[in-house]
This record gives sequence, C-alpha cells and structure tokens, in this order.
Amino acid sequence: MVRSRAFIARQPDRGEPFFLTRNARGAATFGIAQFLVLKFSLVLFLFVTAACFYWFTRNLILTAALELALTLNSVGLAYLDIYFAPFLIAGLFLLQRGNLNLGFVLFVISCFTKWQPLIIAPFVLVYVLDLARKRAPENHRIKTQMLPFLLAAGAVALPLLVIFGWKVFDSLERAVTRHDFLSAYALNLSWLETWALHLIQPDKYEPLQNGMIDIFLTREPIVVWPDKILFYLSYLAILVAFARQPKTFARLLVYSILGYMAYFVFNTGVHENHLFLVCCLGWMLVFFEADQLTRCINLSIAANANLFLFYGVFGQRLNPVIAGVDITLFFALANICLFAGLLLATLKRDGADLWFFRIAPRQTTTA
Repeated sequence: MVRSRAFIARQPDRGEPFFLTRNARGAATFGIAQFLVLKFSLVLFLFVTAACFYWFTRNLILTAALELALTLNSVGLAYLDIYFAPFLIAGLFLLQRGNLNLGFVLFVISCFTKWQPLIIAPFVLVYVLDLARKRAPENHRIKTQMLPFLLAAGAVALPLLVIFGWKVFDSLERAVTRHDFLSAYALNLSWLETWALHLIQPDKYEPLQNGMIDIFLTREPIVVWPDKILFYLSYLAILVAFARQPKTFARLLVYSILGYMAYFVFNTGVHENHLFLVCCLGWMLVFFEADQLTRCINLSIAANANLFLFYGVFGQRLNPVIAGVDITLFFALANICLFAGLLLATLKRDGADLWFFRIAPRQTTTA
C-alpha cells in the first residue's frame, strides 16, 4: 500500500480531478485516510464494471476475464480509468440493443469522466447516426438522428459547463496538447524512437541508463510531427473505412479498437495505462465474435505488460534490462504487430473502399 501511494504521487496523468475531490471529501467526512478511500472507490468501480458486463452478457467466464484484465490497472496501480468503464460498457451495450438515447448519454458520461473514450467517439457517432436513420420514418429522420445528441448535451454537457465553466475546455486542451513526452512509457513506435534517440544523440536526449530507456520532453517538430501525421492519416483511413461498411455492432467494436490502437501505436505523448479502453472493447467483442478470443487475450496481455514492466504490481519501479537489453523494446514491437495483424485481418474480411485503393471483402459480417 505504501508503494502504491508513492506511485500515485509520481503520476503526471492520473485523470480528471472530480473523483479525487470526492474521495478527499469522503475521507474528511468519515475520518479515513484519502488513500484508503481511493482504493475502496477503485475496488467498488471494478465490481460495478463486472456487474454491468455480466448484466448484459450473462456470461460469467467472460466477466471474470474482463475483471482480471482490469485489476492491475485499477486496484493494483490505482489508475483512474476504471471510473469510466461501467458507463462505457453500459452505453455501448444499450446502443447495440437499440436504446440510442440512454446509450449515447452514458457514453458521453464516460467521455467526461476521462478523455480517452473521446478517441472512439467518431466511430460511435457514425454508428448512432446510421442506426437512427434506419429506424426513423422519412418525415422524422432528422429529429430522430439529432435526439441522442440533444439529450446528451442537455443531460451531461450543459450541467458540467454550468458547474465547472470553462475549466472543462481547459482540461480537454491540457489532455490534447500538453503531453510533451515523445512516449510517456507507452510501448509503441515513439518508444522505439526514444531508444534510438538515446543512442544517436545522447548529449541532447541523455544516454541509456545501464541499458534502460527513459522518457524525455521534446517539442521539436522534426521529432514529434512525423508520428502525429502517421496517426492522423491512419486514424482517418480507419474511420472512413468504417463509414463505408454496413454498420453492425461488432464492426463498431473492431474499428473502434483499430482507431484507438492507431492512437496508441503512432501518436506521441501516450501513457502506459492507455490500453485500458481496448481491454473493455476487446472482451465485449469476444461476446459477439468468439473467434476474436485469441486476439483479445493478446491485447489484454499487452495492456497489463505495459503497466507491469514499469511499475510491477504495486507501483515499485522494475528494471526491465536483461543481459544489457531493455526488453520493453520487444513488447513495443509486439504492440505494433498486434495492431498490424488486426488491421490486416479486418481488411481481408471486410475489404476497404478508400480513395486511393480498394480491397474486395472475403465475407460479410452478420453480428
């Protein structure tokens, strides 16, 4: 517990302050240490997430697998990602069942809890608009399409703006622009570049510490922007490919995972805990497509390995150097291969019809 508390204090990106404020007030009210209140709230939300997943799936094995995949992130290392998980899972399942209004409201709540779900928001918007268009009568199509967004704005966005004012936008701006790390311990392409810059320009970026890679701050366009451009182009291509496919819920999950993995693999400033959302989406996908089980297990292993290799189980920093080689390099390569494998498998199955190339699909997804 002491190691976990020290770990929490070191973290630059723990999430939005709302829940920390509530934890502090709860601790003051009952005379309990803030750390214990935080831990209790994380355990509570982990069980709520599992209960929510089981409510919609009635599958105890998948529920246990999801809970196991999220335990290190939440209870072990005290990241705050678990706070948005029940809203995200319930919202997406409700969308799949046709309850667009409540489903989209819950999804928006997950976005305002932490900003990571915003990365898949364009895919959710495309899915909701298409589903609303199909369900609405001709003379009420626009009204039906706009209703989920109006409800979300009225029930979630406006109250938050009234309570917190422009601090909401300031928080979003910080999340989008104020991560000056090339890689903030995310095992991705930028992590490989971090290693390379340690070797090529040790005077500028510091040398390896006994073979171990460490993060550094940089705003140099020549270093940062190639990765960002690669992320923007790949994300846009995946979104367009999804928009041109028949909108099934299984496809929504697959393409959301692809879009999010493009962010994780190619973007700069990504943190080690940012694969949490992929675990949630992955186990939901397995419920609808059992043949995705192996890929989902690999993604869950990747998410937990990214945490364990740096902070162990309770926040104590580990030394990932074996025989003079930082083994995090191999996990970064594995994450890139996971993304590439899912992308190629999806293109083979669904095909793609983009402006610059076309791939014929092998089969049609019916889920």
